[in-house]
Amino acid sequence: MEENKNYLNKYLIWTAVAAALVLLYVFIKLPEWAGPRVEPASREITITIPEGFNVRQIGDVFEKLGIFSKEDFVAAAQKEEGYLFPDTYRFYKDAEPQDVIERMKANFGKKITPEILAEIKKNKKTLSDVVIVASLLEEEVGAAEDRKIVAGILWKRLERKMGLNVDAALTYVLGKASHELTAEDLKYDSPYNTYRYRGLPPTPISNPGLDTILATLNPTPSPYFYYLTDKEGKAHYAATLEEHALNKFKYLR
Repeated sequence: MEENKNYLNKYLIWTAVAAALVLLYVFIKLPEWAGPRVEPASREITITIPEGFNVRQIGDVFEKLGIFSKEDFVAAAQKEEGYLFPDTYRFYKDAEPQDVIERMKANFGKKITPEILAEIKKNKKTLSDVVIVASLLEEEVGAAEDRKIVAGILWKRLERKMGLNVDAALTYVLGKASHELTAEDLKYDSPYNTYRYRGLPPTPISNPGLDTILATLNPTPSPYFYYLTDKEGKAHYAATLEEHALNKFKYLR
């Protein structure tokens, strides 16, 4: 009988302990169940890099978000200009410039499919030349159809060893807007000055999007050799230098 009594006492004690633990757990968790759930702050941030941004502009985006400095990014990314694919990304808030560069380059590699590379080869062009021309188009004209026409003009001028006379390549090195260029600027000694040197600039001047790369590969045939963009962003074309001079007088003065 005494043994049964001891067993019952132990059972009651353990039951009381278990009940107390359950009550303690409920007491601790009750505020969480009753109130709104607060999620821990995300360690990532969503960032959109627009088509046609160059490495300085991309660096600005990250610097303004407090992730790293523009200067550090430009130093690391300058040689990758043209191959940092513009897109929407999620990066860790403590990302380093090299992390961003690797992600954007890897994305470029995915977007430039074997079919696109085969088309480049079929057209007897190089990926480098296509990216450089696409980077010029991003800066020179805005509308998709205009980009295809201007792509045709640039390829024709290259084939005929004519100067490209692209303002955007010069503004890339001078840091000026196109309308700020002076007659003296057009004499600036740089391989990016396509008024002074024939052929393409040595590197891309921005990071083109896929649509612009495809426009570069599939230009619209036209009789034009000259173009300009007016103050409202509309493109005007000319087949002769005389017509081009008239367009300048009409739309740029």
